[in-house]
Amino acid sequence: MPPPLFIKLGGRFPIARHEHVAVLYRGSAFRFASFLTEGLANGDLCFYVAPEGFHRGMLGAMRGLDLNPAPFVASRQLCLDAGTSDWPALQKMLPQAFARAERLGAPALRWLEEGGWAAPAGVPMSRYFEFHALLNYQVKHYPSVAVCQYNLDSLDLPHLPAVLAVHRHLVIENTFVRDNPFYITPERYLPLSVEERERGVAGLFREVGFDVEKLLENLAGYGSL
Repeated sequence: MPPPLFIKLGGRFPIARHEHVAVLYRGSAFRFASFLTEGLANGDLCFYVAPEGFHRGMLGAMRGLDLNPAPFVASRQLCLDAGTSDWPALQKMLPQAFARAERLGAPALRWLEEGGWAAPAGVPMSRYFEFHALLNYQVKHYPSVAVCQYNLDSLDLPHLPAVLAVHRHLVIENTFVRDNPFYITPERYLPLSVEERERGVAGLFREVGFDVEKLLENLAGYGSL
């Protein structure tokens, strides 16, 4: 039996409990503000991890959905974070977040992240993707969904294979891919070298002549099967 439906992300994409989704997008970084506003209305513990410059835009988008986020920020039901370069602190960040949700008896935990936070925070990209492999462990242990957004217009293309390797579920612009064929479980991912982690996607990338649009078309095709 599949896990129960948690949300239709953006009113469209069916996301189940315990899923960790990468959104590859162009356009507004705030189009899924409703993921947070609906969670706050439901009593969920919500996290928004993004460069500080995004925080104001997300709060504005939430106000545009007729929710005043200020009381939720004050009570820390909505936690705004810009990340940290301190690797031990980053490793503790996830279990502490989920332990807090359990301690508070929150119905669920919602994690919305803008993938561009690593560079401003000074986090090496290899560590950043290890952080996401660890997130795959955490979402299994509490009613939760993690949504990680990556802007295709600013994402460094050499990092795309790692994005695919650590997210089992993908939203590629307007297509939902429930079973990403290049996903690597955290148990397998963490012991691998960087080259081994990215080998499968790198091969497909070569096959399509290093054309990003063709690569995305191939991936979106899995969502149509």
